[in-house]
Amino acid sequence: MSQNPAPSGRGRKIVVALLVVALAAALAWVAILLMQPADGPGEDGPGTTASLGTSAPASPSATPSPTSSASDVPSAAPSLPAAEAAMVVWPDPGSTLRYAAPEEAAAGFAEELAGFTDPVYGDFMQGDSRSGELEVRAISDGAVTTVLLRQLTDGNWYAIGAMSSEIVLDSPRAGDPITSPVALSGTSRAFEGTVEVVVRSHGGAEALGTGIVTGGAGPDLGPFSGSIQWDNPGSGGGVLLLFETSAKDGSIWTAAAVPVGFAAQQ
Repeated sequence: MSQNPAPSGRGRKIVVALLVVALAAALAWVAILLMQPADGPGEDGPGTTASLGTSAPASPSATPSPTSSASDVPSAAPSLPAAEAAMVVWPDPGSTLRYAAPEEAAAGFAEELAGFTDPVYGDFMQGDSRSGELEVRAISDGAVTTVLLRQLTDGNWYAIGAMSSEIVLDSPRAGDPITSPVALSGTSRAFEGTVEVVVRSHGGAEALGTGIVTGGAGPDLGPFSGSIQWDNPGSGGGVLLLFETSAKDGSIWTAAAVPVGFAAQQ
């Protein structure tokens, strides 16, 4: 039986050529691997683009801010009809401050207008579908200030007045036009009988006038009457605020408030 003949010179050249091609292909593959980014190839294999799951985050784009909270100041607020603005004590109907919830309108009145320092709030007590009231105390067992609240036609909530267990204002009444001096009458019960009075315009940083009236100092409400001088602009409106301070530290103890108009002086 004969053995296989040795390969010819031509065959050896073909084998060498194939080896050279295979070696070149291998070197090319190694070069491709070395050109990949430091964090490795994409999920689909060498040289492919990394998937969305491993891509770097895009630059943040402008997105709408979350809806402002009730007590925030929006960039614009719809104006109220004049008849509604005249019944407001807080917030200033000419400002952009608005409240989407009655509780926040009550807190705004108590802390920003009346000046309570650390009040205790009760629950909102619904009246009809667009009104109600909320009790405020300087301390948990303190005198009661009842904030009257109403949702007006712009959909926001406003304080339209406040009543006190210690101060009952008979005159002027809510919405009355006043001139200077303004005459006040009612009943009260306060330390040394003293009830402080402030006339403020809507949006005014400073009081237009201040004074005191003297009512009861004992266990029962006693009558008061008096008049307060104030700087009357002759138009517009604001708030007549009456309050009692604490004998202990001078902080606001209770308050009453009514909206008033500013009538032209005769």
